[in-house]
Amino acid sequence: MARTALSAGRTLLVSGPASLTLIEGEATVLGAPVEREERLLVREEKQIAVEAATDSVFETSLGENATCTDIEGTTIPTSWKNLADAVLETPCPKILTVGDVDSGKSTLCTYLANMLLDKYPSVSVIDADVGQSDIGPPATIGLGVTDGCLLSLADLNLISMFFVGHTSPAAVTDKIISGIRKLTQLPPAGRDPLIINTDGWVAGDEACAFKARMIDEIHPDLVAAIGSDYVNPIVDVVRATTIKVRSPSVIRKRNREERRKLREFSYRKHLEGSVTRHVEFNRTRLRGAEVRNGRLIGATQKLRSIVGFLNDDDFLLDIGILKGVEQGNGILRIYTPFKKPVSAVEFGAVKLDESGKEFL
Repeated sequence: MARTALSAGRTLLVSGPASLTLIEGEATVLGAPVEREERLLVREEKQIAVEAATDSVFETSLGENATCTDIEGTTIPTSWKNLADAVLETPCPKILTVGDVDSGKSTLCTYLANMLLDKYPSVSVIDADVGQSDIGPPATIGLGVTDGCLLSLADLNLISMFFVGHTSPAAVTDKIISGIRKLTQLPPAGRDPLIINTDGWVAGDEACAFKARMIDEIHPDLVAAIGSDYVNPIVDVVRATTIKVRSPSVIRKRNREERRKLREFSYRKHLEGSVTRHVEFNRTRLRGAEVRNGRLIGATQKLRSIVGFLNDDDFLLDIGILKGVEQGNGILRIYTPFKKPVSAVEFGAVKLDESGKEFL
């Protein structure tokens, strides 16, 4: 452990794996106050910016390749503060964010949630970034609700999930829009202020049409368009009130390998405690697969596929990995932490091993 002093008005930019604890002074993360003696964990490939409201002292512990940089001023753009003012003036707002990969969408959603908590007892968030979800596992859309201020969207309490089965939005545009729409109709999303985080696919005509259709069907009160010029064609065609904001002055850019490692960490987290259980496919409602003459069609091609266990309303209960198919016995062997009775199983396109490693 090392002690790090931070003067009032300056920011400590910490990239993980690392931890830090406020020992003296007052500080915030994205508008959320940091509690004295609270240990903040920063995972590998993640980054947080801690702003000192007064002269402060932290205990810091840095892992391999972690960094801790003292910078002047704030990383929060003025345009974010102006957006927050507009959001707070809108009664029980529904806000949807659009922006490129690594433009700061999740960070903006976290900041807006913290600002709304000054006015509302709770805020709901839907994370529809199927490749880099912070609420549920990859290949899903998650609905979470605040339980106090947030340091990241991962701090939300999970309420419900929708299974998409892909980490690339281009292959499942209809399903993503349908999933967001279904989740917006659930409590508490229907009564709380609601923030919707979306994926980073914004470049090109198909991406523009996808985001424009999403906005048209979800009907947000405000659209926050963040970052690059790629969002301009989207802004130009949508009818919703749109506010353009800048990306943070300091942002961590991730390459494809780093994003894959984040996904695999999330798969491992959500598969923790898994065992192999047997599911009778002739007695189970299947989606994304067909049974003909008592046999699962294309069984070999589906091995290692991510699967979702669904409830009667088609919301996701948990995930698993298809390890094997016993055609003669009508059995699916699925590696999963899910232990309740199974009524429906949906097959996705992502392939995984038991450690959460993706097969490309």
